Amino acid sequence: MLLLSSVFAAYSWQWLVWRASGRRLWDARWQRVHSGSAQRLASGFARLGGVFIKLGQVMSVLGAYLPAAYAQALEPLQDSVPPRPFSEILPALRRAWGGTGLEPFSEFEQTPLAAASLAQVHRARLRDGTLVAVKVLYPNIHELIKADLAVIRWALPVVHRVFGFRRMHTVVDQLARMLSQEVDCTRERLNIERLAAILEGRPRVVVPKVFPELCRPWVLVMSFEEGIKLTSANDLVASGQDPVVIANTLVEVYLSLLLERQLIHADPHPGNLLARNNELVILDYGAVMDLTPSLVSGLKKVILGGLARNPDQVLVGVEEMGFVAEGGDRELLDRVGREYLAALANLEIKNFAKLDTAQLKRLGGVEQMRGRLRQIAGSVVYPEGYFYLERALVLLFALVGRLVPDKGLLGIAAPHASRALMRSFARKAEAHSNAES
Repeated sequence: MLLLSSVFAAYSWQWLVWRASGRRLWDARWQRVHSGSAQRLASGFARLGGVFIKLGQVMSVLGAYLPAAYAQALEPLQDSVPPRPFSEILPALRRAWGGTGLEPFSEFEQTPLAAASLAQVHRARLRDGTLVAVKVLYPNIHELIKADLAVIRWALPVVHRVFGFRRMHTVVDQLARMLSQEVDCTRERLNIERLAAILEGRPRVVVPKVFPELCRPWVLVMSFEEGIKLTSANDLVASGQDPVVIANTLVEVYLSLLLERQLIHADPHPGNLLARNNELVILDYGAVMDLTPSLVSGLKKVILGGLARNPDQVLVGVEEMGFVAEGGDRELLDRVGREYLAALANLEIKNFAKLDTAQLKRLGGVEQMRGRLRQIAGSVVYPEGYFYLERALVLLFALVGRLVPDKGLLGIAAPHASRALMRSFARKAEAHSNAES
């Protein structure tokens, strides 16, 4: 609470000075407050660990709700997290399999392959020689999540007061649901099995095999899958792979799951996606979420409107997705939305991996939102499930931009989206026909 109180104090002092000066908005002073507070949060979240690292990761990609300084300061939290000592993990293994906790394995590497905010992964070898990855949740993680979320909820009135957004509690509620699912290894095992069935037979996609007899609610054992992280097109080319093929596979899989199955893998950061022999290896299924029909239906209208360059259909889709608050100013939102769409239509990006400041401002709608943020905030709500969708799309946008800098996500998504929409409509028509017969 001391960390959040210090941030609140910084904003309170700036607000008092601003008000005493006749409410003249000093951009430079506000930017310094944003930057200092963001750096304070980033270092504090890294020190506190657990849910706060996850919160920082989420805040770094949900930039529409916070000043740009927060995305910049919190972005490093997307990288690897310091692992826990093996002595802290061993009791969970003993609780899973008894004895020393290592009986099912002929080898078990005590140094983890990867560490995250909620768990870490170790490589091991089963008695029959099979290489596996063992994911272990951190001790007392459920209690830590509960306590950390209580602190975050305590700070919500401050966030509302400083940034003016309505119903920020819905964002935290969705974060809480995602966290509760990410610390349930049984659910993650079922997610892996579910997506393996959906993606079965699809070329160039690898889903790990799980070993149910060794899995527990706090431990997940799956096949060890090797590959190269999707962080650099040059690394893939050096390994004999084609970044364009990988990027197309990635986008096709995501859009197919989203538009045909109303399903989203909400954590596509580079550590969870690998490339091997021009195949896409998908890891970490803790954040696999079902989306609401209205959210996906509205998104389809947005995509169709975008493909047809029809702003009316785009805005209808946005409203169906659930963005317009009850009693919100639809006329204002319509006007700002049209200005934003017009800016996007004229935006030319030559390298998606190196967006310049002017392009980022136009892509993020900075000019359309300037001076209107608090007005618009009162007319907008956060739709159920959009938390997961936005997080996935922002991460996907950055990742595909690295793989295919000259095209980016916007450049390669159109044909995949069109095919996924056609399959979705065909499946819906078939279901309707079967219901009538």
